[in-house]
Amino acid sequence: MALSVRSVLAVSLFVAIIAHQEPTAEALTRGGSLKWRMRSQEPFRREALRMGAVRSFRAGVGGVGTRNQRALCAFRAGELLRAGGLHEAALREFTGGARFGSSPWSHRSALEGGKILMVVGRHAEAICLLQTVSGDEVPSRFAESAAVLRGVALAAMGRRDSGAEVLRAVAEDGVTPRARLDAFERWGRQLLNDGDLEGAAGVLHLCRVKLTRVSLEATEQGRELRTLLESSPLATAIRREVHRRHETGE
Repeated sequence: MALSVRSVLAVSLFVAIIAHQEPTAEALTRGGSLKWRMRSQEPFRREALRMGAVRSFRAGVGGVGTRNQRALCAFRAGELLRAGGLHEAALREFTGGARFGSSPWSHRSALEGGKILMVVGRHAEAICLLQTVSGDEVPSRFAESAAVLRGVALAAMGRRDSGAEVLRAVAEDGVTPRARLDAFERWGRQLLNDGDLEGAAGVLHLCRVKLTRVSLEATEQGRELRTLLESSPLATAIRREVHRRHETGE
C-alpha cells in the first residue's frame, strides 16, 4: 500500500511539473516578440528586452515540445547573448542546444558553439563539439560545414597537414557548394599564409573548375555562389601577394 501511495504522489508531482512547463511554441513566440521590440530602443531598454527574450527562450528549452524546437530555443537565446557580447553565456546556450540529438537546430547550435570556442582559442573543445555534427544521419550541409571548421581548428593547433587534408576532402569531394567554397577559400589561404603562392593559386583554379558549373545554374544557389566566386577573398589575397612580391623584387 505504501508503494502505491508513493507511486500516486510521484505521478501527481510529474503531472504538476508538466502542467507548469511552457510549450516551446509559446516561448518562441514571446521571445521573438521581445526580440523584435529591441529595434530602435535606447540602450538600457534594449538590453532589458534582450534579457527578457533570453529568459523566454530559456523557458522553452525546458518546455514541452520537440527536441528540434527546444534546440531552436537554445539557439535563439545564444544568438541574443552573443550579439550582446556575452560570449561565455552564449556558448552555454549553444552547447546545450547541441545536446538535443540529431536535429537541424541542434546541428546549428553545435556549429555556432564551435565558432565561439575557436575565437577564444579553445580549439580542442571546438573539435569535440563539432565532431557531434557528423555521421550518415547528419545532412551534408551541416556535416561539411562542421568539417571545414574542424580543419581550421586542427591547423590552429599546429596540425596543419591534418587540417589541410580535412579541408581538401570537403573542397574536392563535398556535395554542398557553400561548404566546398568555404573549404577551398580556407585551404588556399592556409597555403598562402605559409608562403606557398603557387599552391594557393592552384587551389583557387581548382575551386573555379569544380564550382563553375553550379554557379552558372539559373537558381538562387547558383546566383549566390557566382557572387561569392566573383568576390573571392582568396583571389584578392593572391593578387595582393603577387603585387607585393613584384614591388619588393622577390
